[in-house]
Amino acid sequence: MQTSIIVQPGDLSGRVRVPLSKSLLHRSQICAAMAGDLSLASLGDSALSDDIITTRECLEKIMSIRQSQAQGRILSENDPVYFSCRESGSTLRFLVPLVAALGIPSHIVGEARLPTRPLGEYTTIFEGHDVHLDFPGHDRFLPLLVTGQLKPGLFKVPGNISSQYISGLLMALPLLGGDSKIELTTHLESEPYVEMTRDVMRAYGVVVQKLPDGYRVAGGQTYKRTSPYHAEPDFSQAAFWLVAEYLGHSVAVLDLPMHTSQGDQEIRTLLRRLKEAAYSKSGDTEPFIEVDVSQFPDIVPIFAVAAAATRCVTRITHAGRLRLKECDRLKATCDFLTQLGAEISETSDGLIILGRAIYSGHPLFKACNIDSYHDHRIVMAAAIAATRADGPVCISDYRAVDKSYPDFFRNFQMAGGIADELDVGK
Repeated sequence: MQTSIIVQPGDLSGRVRVPLSKSLLHRSQICAAMAGDLSLASLGDSALSDDIITTRECLEKIMSIRQSQAQGRILSENDPVYFSCRESGSTLRFLVPLVAALGIPSHIVGEARLPTRPLGEYTTIFEGHDVHLDFPGHDRFLPLLVTGQLKPGLFKVPGNISSQYISGLLMALPLLGGDSKIELTTHLESEPYVEMTRDVMRAYGVVVQKLPDGYRVAGGQTYKRTSPYHAEPDFSQAAFWLVAEYLGHSVAVLDLPMHTSQGDQEIRTLLRRLKEAAYSKSGDTEPFIEVDVSQFPDIVPIFAVAAAATRCVTRITHAGRLRLKECDRLKATCDFLTQLGAEISETSDGLIILGRAIYSGHPLFKACNIDSYHDHRIVMAAAIAATRADGPVCISDYRAVDKSYPDFFRNFQMAGGIADELDVGK
């Protein structure tokens, strides 16, 4: 059953409280579990996203297994432990090195588009470290069987793959008996997420040394903490409301930190750059900005909405990894903004957007039907854009927001947004 939502144009106002950072919650839950007590990672009061629930369920299973191991139970490679990562790429990439480090034979599966996302990098990363990976269904895609126990040493990792590979290793390697080094073989992308991982680990008493070419991780470290870790509000989700404000809505996000390790805080800088470009003097030539999003790719869909509403040409580059998200997010962003009437085109690794000026009282976009591709960020970006359309915008499969921000449309309606569910069947 697919459920769409119809968003009407109109003004938003009020104060919004966004969920706690999903990235911080994944990491703090893992550290808390390794400390032996999941309550050492506060989950806050908001509805939990599907991804966080998935990580928590996997960690609860791991904690139970570790307890039984401590009581003398021996796990058999012929009877691996079953883990479902559902649709969560973060859960998957953090889980693989964790079960390898703990020596838990594991059968790992996923749902929706997750089994199409490549995992072959682990084969090279783990080579020579006594861990065997078997892909019984497809070559280097889920399902995955992990057997053996990770041996410390040198791990060579490309920096231009998902930073979650590196973060997962960083959290797992302190559990080993000896010291390890992660050597980056290419320039590191999404570095703020790796720094976030180091920050959270440090909050649990585990230290990682940064090197010019990677990271050194001492083995035999113990995760520990005496009080719950409290994550910050999520800049990835705040970005939608910050762009709403940019589009002229009177909304404010509560409790956003001025200084944070969250890479998506860059949305504030990007919106300032757009505003400066819109008011710049460039004669007969349209103002132009180029944005390298390699360090913060997740905010591309909503940033593209702001760019489409700005009198300048915006070129987004180094976003190729977005093609491997819940959908081909570059194509999906191009599609939904095209449906809304924006001038936008794809490049091999980004987007080119020919924006238009914001005029008070005039709609920016046009009424249309939008395919969300079951992508939470596409749904939310399209909903914010729809408030400045000239008529209703129908967005498919809107419950995709449950992956990261289950209360998004509740908050949207509390801010005065008009959004009505439409059951369109299969």
